[in-house]
Amino acid sequence: MMKTVQLTEHELAILKTALHMQIQQMKREKAKGAYVDAEILQQYEQAFEALSFAK
Repeated sequence: MMKTVQLTEHELAILKTALHMQIQQMKREKAKGAYVDAEILQQYEQAFEALSFAK
């Protein structure tokens, strides 16, 4: 079930920053040969993209 939440611009920026940092960390780990769950990485990237459309 999807829910709608209202966020301030600051809260949205914090969420986007945290998600972006996590994505970058996972990509760095993968580049070093560590196991990274590709499905989770893809879901994070999709969530980040969805946040870019948030108002």
